[in-house]
Amino acid sequence: MLFQRLNRSDAEKAFIIVQNNAGATITANYPCVWDISASLDGVKVSKPATATLSLFVGIADDDIADQAYGLVQVYGYRTSAYVTNDTSVAIAAGDILIPVNAQWYMARSGASDGKSGFIFAAEAFATATTPAAANKKSLIRAM
Repeated sequence: MLFQRLNRSDAEKAFIIVQNNAGATITANYPCVWDISASLDGVKVSKPATATLSLFVGIADDDIADQAYGLVQVYGYRTSAYVTNDTSVAIAAGDILIPVNAQWYMARSGASDGKSGFIFAAEAFATATTPAAANKKSLIRAM
Protein backbone atom coordinates (compact mmCIF):
# COMPACT_ATOMS: atom_id res chain seq x y z
CA MET A 1 0.00 0.00 0.00
CA LEU A 2 1.32 3.42 -0.91
CA PHE A 3 0.42 6.53 1.05
CA GLN A 4 1.00 10.06 -0.18
CA ARG A 5 3.64 11.91 1.78
CA LEU A 6 2.61 14.88 3.88
CA ASN A 7 1.70 17.72 1.58
CA ARG A 8 -0.27 20.73 2.78
CA SER A 9 -1.64 21.60 -0.65
CA ASP A 10 -2.96 18.15 -1.67
CA ALA A 11 -5.61 15.95 -0.07
CA GLU A 12 -4.53 12.60 1.41
CA LYS A 13 -4.46 9.65 -1.00
CA ALA A 14 -3.75 5.93 -0.72
CA PHE A 15 -2.97 3.44 -3.49
CA ILE A 16 -2.58 -0.32 -3.82
CA ILE A 17 -0.76 -2.38 -6.43
CA VAL A 18 -2.99 -4.76 -8.39
CA GLN A 19 -2.73 -7.13 -11.36
CA ASN A 20 -5.08 -6.54 -14.30
CA ASN A 21 -6.92 -9.80 -15.09
CA ALA A 22 -9.64 -8.19 -17.27
CA GLY A 23 -8.44 -9.44 -20.64
CA ALA A 24 -8.01 -5.84 -21.83
CA THR A 25 -6.25 -2.68 -20.73
CA ILE A 26 -7.77 -0.90 -17.74
CA THR A 27 -7.58 2.74 -18.75
CA ALA A 28 -6.68 5.46 -16.26
CA ASN A 29 -9.72 6.71 -14.28
CA TYR A 30 -11.71 3.48 -14.81
CA PRO A 31 -13.21 1.69 -11.79
CA CYS A 32 -12.15 -1.89 -11.14
CA VAL A 33 -13.32 -4.73 -8.90
CA TRP A 34 -11.67 -7.76 -7.33
CA ASP A 35 -11.52 -10.62 -9.83
CA ILE A 36 -13.25 -13.81 -8.71
CA SER A 37 -12.95 -15.76 -11.99
CA ALA A 38 -10.43 -18.22 -10.49
CA SER A 39 -10.01 -17.50 -6.81
CA LEU A 40 -10.05 -14.23 -4.94
CA ASP A 41 -6.42 -13.48 -4.09
CA GLY A 42 -6.46 -9.77 -3.21
CA VAL A 43 -4.23 -8.91 -6.17
CA LYS A 44 -6.16 -9.55 -9.40
CA VAL A 45 -8.76 -7.04 -10.55
CA SER A 46 -11.19 -6.99 -13.44
CA LYS A 47 -14.07 -5.15 -15.12
CA PRO A 48 -17.21 -4.74 -12.98
CA ALA A 49 -19.83 -7.49 -13.46
CA THR A 50 -23.14 -8.23 -11.75
CA ALA A 51 -21.55 -10.69 -9.32
CA THR A 52 -18.69 -8.33 -8.42
CA LEU A 53 -20.28 -4.88 -8.12
CA SER A 54 -19.89 -4.97 -4.34
CA LEU A 55 -16.18 -5.89 -4.73
CA PHE A 56 -15.20 -2.36 -5.81
CA VAL A 57 -11.44 -1.84 -5.40
CA GLY A 58 -10.83 1.71 -6.58
CA ILE A 59 -9.93 3.84 -9.59
CA ALA A 60 -7.00 3.02 -11.90
CA ASP A 61 -4.35 5.71 -11.51
CA ASP A 62 -2.84 5.08 -14.96
CA ASP A 63 -3.39 2.63 -17.81
CA ILE A 64 -2.77 -0.99 -16.73
CA ALA A 65 -2.12 -3.44 -19.58
CA ASP A 66 -3.71 -6.89 -19.40
CA GLN A 67 -1.82 -9.14 -16.93
CA ALA A 68 0.40 -6.19 -15.89
CA TYR A 69 0.62 -4.61 -12.44
CA GLY A 70 -0.42 -1.05 -11.71
CA LEU A 71 -1.69 1.42 -9.14
CA VAL A 72 -5.31 1.81 -8.08
CA GLN A 73 -6.38 4.69 -5.85
CA VAL A 74 -8.38 3.34 -2.91
CA TYR A 75 -8.71 6.44 -0.74
CA GLY A 76 -8.89 10.19 -1.09
CA TYR A 77 -9.83 12.97 -3.46
CA ARG A 78 -9.47 12.25 -7.18
CA THR A 79 -9.74 14.87 -9.92
CA SER A 80 -10.91 12.36 -12.52
CA ALA A 81 -12.98 9.20 -12.33
CA TYR A 82 -15.05 7.91 -15.25
CA VAL A 83 -18.76 8.55 -14.53
CA THR A 84 -21.90 8.49 -16.69
CA ASN A 85 -24.85 10.86 -16.40
CA ASP A 86 -28.54 10.05 -16.76
CA THR A 87 -31.48 11.22 -18.84
CA SER A 88 -33.64 12.21 -15.86
CA VAL A 89 -31.63 12.54 -12.62
CA ALA A 90 -28.57 14.77 -12.34
CA ILE A 91 -25.58 13.80 -10.21
CA ALA A 92 -24.95 16.19 -7.35
CA ALA A 93 -21.81 16.53 -5.27
CA GLY A 94 -22.11 14.03 -2.43
CA ASP A 95 -24.14 11.45 -4.37
CA ILE A 96 -23.04 7.82 -4.07
CA LEU A 97 -21.44 6.41 -7.21
CA ILE A 98 -21.37 2.69 -7.98
CA PRO A 99 -19.72 0.54 -10.67
CA VAL A 100 -21.98 -0.49 -13.54
CA ASN A 101 -22.32 -4.07 -14.79
CA ALA A 102 -20.05 -4.78 -17.80
CA GLN A 103 -18.97 -1.13 -18.08
CA TRP A 104 -15.82 0.83 -17.31
CA TYR A 105 -17.67 3.69 -15.62
CA MET A 106 -19.71 4.46 -12.52
CA ALA A 107 -23.23 5.82 -12.18
CA ARG A 108 -25.33 7.51 -9.52
CA SER A 109 -26.86 5.22 -6.93
CA GLY A 110 -30.41 6.05 -5.86
CA ALA A 111 -30.71 7.04 -2.20
CA SER A 112 -33.09 4.19 -1.38
CA ASP A 113 -31.60 1.37 -3.46
CA GLY A 114 -29.82 -0.21 -0.48
CA LYS A 115 -26.35 0.17 -1.95
CA SER A 116 -23.67 1.66 0.27
CA GLY A 117 -21.03 3.99 -1.02
CA PHE A 118 -17.32 3.61 -1.46
CA ILE A 119 -17.05 6.48 -3.90
CA PHE A 120 -18.86 9.81 -3.91
CA ALA A 121 -19.32 12.50 -6.55
CA ALA A 122 -17.30 15.62 -5.80
CA GLU A 123 -18.94 17.68 -8.54
CA ALA A 124 -22.27 17.89 -10.32
CA PHE A 125 -22.97 16.17 -13.65
CA ALA A 126 -26.12 17.38 -15.43
CA THR A 127 -28.62 15.15 -17.18
CA ALA A 128 -28.36 14.60 -20.92
CA THR A 129 -30.68 13.49 -23.69
CA THR A 130 -28.03 10.95 -24.63
CA PRO A 131 -26.03 9.95 -21.52
CA ALA A 132 -22.27 9.91 -21.97
CA ALA A 133 -19.45 9.04 -19.60
CA ALA A 134 -16.86 11.66 -18.68
CA ASN A 135 -14.12 12.19 -16.11
CA LYS A 136 -15.44 13.88 -12.96
CA LYS A 137 -14.09 14.72 -9.51
CA SER A 138 -14.72 12.15 -6.79
CA LEU A 139 -13.96 11.09 -3.21
CA ILE A 140 -12.88 7.47 -2.76
CA ARG A 141 -13.35 5.53 0.51
CA ALA A 142 -12.61 1.92 -0.47
CA MET A 143 -10.08 1.00 2.24
